[in-house]
Amino acid sequence: MARYLIIRLSAMGDVAMLIPLLYAVARANEQHEFILLTQPFFTELLLDAPDNVEGMAIDIRRGEERSFLGLLRYARRLRHEHFDAVLDLHDVLRTKVLRSILRLTGVPTQHLIKPREGRRRLVADSATKDLTPLPPMWSLYQQVFRSAGLSVPEAIPPVAIHPSLRATFERLHPELTQPTPGRLRLGIAPFASTRAKTYDPALMQEALRLIEESERFEIFLFGSRGKEQAQIEQWATNRPHVHSVAGRLDLSDELILIASMDAMISMDSANMHLASMVGTRVFSVWCCTHPAAGFLGIGQRLEDCLQPEDAPRRPCSIFGDNKHCHTGLDFACSRALRPERILEAVLTLSEGAAS
Repeated sequence: MARYLIIRLSAMGDVAMLIPLLYAVARANEQHEFILLTQPFFTELLLDAPDNVEGMAIDIRRGEERSFLGLLRYARRLRHEHFDAVLDLHDVLRTKVLRSILRLTGVPTQHLIKPREGRRRLVADSATKDLTPLPPMWSLYQQVFRSAGLSVPEAIPPVAIHPSLRATFERLHPELTQPTPGRLRLGIAPFASTRAKTYDPALMQEALRLIEESERFEIFLFGSRGKEQAQIEQWATNRPHVHSVAGRLDLSDELILIASMDAMISMDSANMHLASMVGTRVFSVWCCTHPAAGFLGIGQRLEDCLQPEDAPRRPCSIFGDNKHCHTGLDFACSRALRPERILEAVLTLSEGAAS
């Protein structure tokens, strides 16, 4: 039996993308133990994990580990965990420090190889872009597991919610779980971590109105506490078939609710990956980023990616953290997708259910 330290500190979407693969690898290598080192909040993503998977927290935002000296002290503590190998699936400065210190003590390490040249090609400021897709991020994770000599399944099934967890959630939140006759359950997560990745809120509100007026969906709005919660609650006011769950649930309960949806509408954001993690279909809205960069959710379909019809210089960013727009028009791609296009996409879902 070997103990593998798997390191992925952020972002939430990347950690969520890792979880189904980690579970699949753990089940294919039951003789080994896998310890996921990530931020404390993200350990809640380890929902109904295999017996040989556990989480380990490192607080790089508020804990002592955010400083270099604190990180060194944390790395020294890791030496006493007697890991047999380290798989760095992040490859940033902090993870390089951790793996390097463990390697000096004789622990073998493997790390993620990022397609940096390909990413630069995608975001080049050109109207005639080469949009040849990069390898999916999850396939790069697979390569690291294989390089460690582990058995890695080709298929990555979603995380199944245990019936007992579903039953507990239904008991605690009956208002969120009762089916509405004749209506499909549709989740909408209208925000992303950056402005550049967020579809224009006024246009999203119009898309919400169109979807509501179709009378085919029971709609659940997802968002974080604070400004997002306030805006979402305003959108849901006086709409009996639109429900705000922003700020109401912890992460594990939110995953259970997402798993009960017939589909989600999401930005290229963590919510897309949370839905993908539990096997929920996603109609994803892409603004300054592009699915060719390799960050489409596991199991999602390219035809469900909703992209601006007239934005030839996209993408201008891989992660949506850019401060400037190639067009000079203040992120015009966030306003280039018609709300009617979103309606058309989700109506295909209801048509499929009817047939």
